[in-house]
Amino acid sequence: MALETIDPDGRLVVLDERTRGHLERRRPGMLDNIDAILGAVARPDVREEDPRPGRERFYRRDLDPGRWLRVVVDFTRVPGFVVTALVQHNDPREAQR
Repeated sequence: MALETIDPDGRLVVLDERTRGHLERRRPGMLDNIDAILGAVARPDVREEDPRPGRERFYRRDLDPGRWLRVVVDFTRVPGFVVTALVQHNDPREAQR
């Protein structure tokens, strides 16, 4: 069963079994943070284009003050879908300067 949310631009984004399988294989700890993943897409603190065309990165400081949740969404299909999610320690705004 796919879960879904709406990004700030009004686009539907799903987190489906394909994404769950990826997270299970590559980042199993992220499966405990599905609500935070969807929340980052719906209400990001920071957004930026991904290096891959048609993708965007959504960031939230949901997990704790020292870490950022990064969610990559692919918009080359409708609806958009979560490709992956990970935690990073550096502030994404520093790279945008």
